[in-house]
Amino acid sequence: MIREVNKVKRVDFCTQLVLDNDNFNDIVFTDECTVQLHDNKVVVYRLRNESATPIPQPKHPLKVHVWGGISRRGTTRLLIFDGILKSDFFVENILEKTLLPFIKSVYPDGHRFQQDNDPKHRSKLAKSFMIDNDIKWWDCWPSESPDINPIEIVWNMLKRRLAMKTLKTKDDLQTALQEFWTRDLTIEYCNRFIDHLYKVVPVVIALEGRATADVPRKIFPERSFGKSIRYFKTKLDDPNFTKKIEHLLPH
Repeated sequence: MIREVNKVKRVDFCTQLVLDNDNFNDIVFTDECTVQLHDNKVVVYRLRNESATPIPQPKHPLKVHVWGGISRRGTTRLLIFDGILKSDFFVENILEKTLLPFIKSVYPDGHRFQQDNDPKHRSKLAKSFMIDNDIKWWDCWPSESPDINPIEIVWNMLKRRLAMKTLKTKDDLQTALQEFWTRDLTIEYCNRFIDHLYKVVPVVIALEGRATADVPRKIFPERSFGKSIRYFKTKLDDPNFTKKIEHLLPH
């Protein structure tokens, strides 16, 4: 449940995107994600009166954390790490060694760096580094807004792909992660996921800041490619679309 104060911020943020008709051409969308082996729930069907044989599960499932970014021009390097993400690690390994080289190489003509409002992202150390290295932090991101970040679609796609593989060790997991990031996650996919924001942004406004869930896909079955935020916002101004949204919302 999104807090009321953040609903207002989400609407204000998305309204500005509509006014600008933002195409997100210069934005690097980033996020962290935790990936864990053996976290899937298995449903087993048995005959009546058949005894149940427990399926052994490891006490401590293998897991890693990843950080990555996507943009219209492709992906940053995927950083895989263990343990808790702390401010000094974030600055040294993510901002300095991963994000900054990507920006300098791929976006020499200007960029906006998107990240959520995690305290580590907003620490004094991180802010100083971004200022000193001319990282253009897009510091207007509303809290509780994963639905506006296209990299969330990437994480969903990643976990679906991993679920189809037989991964037994941490090395297997890390190899599969890198293969997905460098081979499967193409520039075409990045742009498709970013284009989806054209649908999401107007829906955030229509829902008065509430979470969008699957509403954008359901009311806009057409592809976003070649469209714009204003295109879908104009559609939503049609009373028929307003009725569609109301029908999709839980009562």
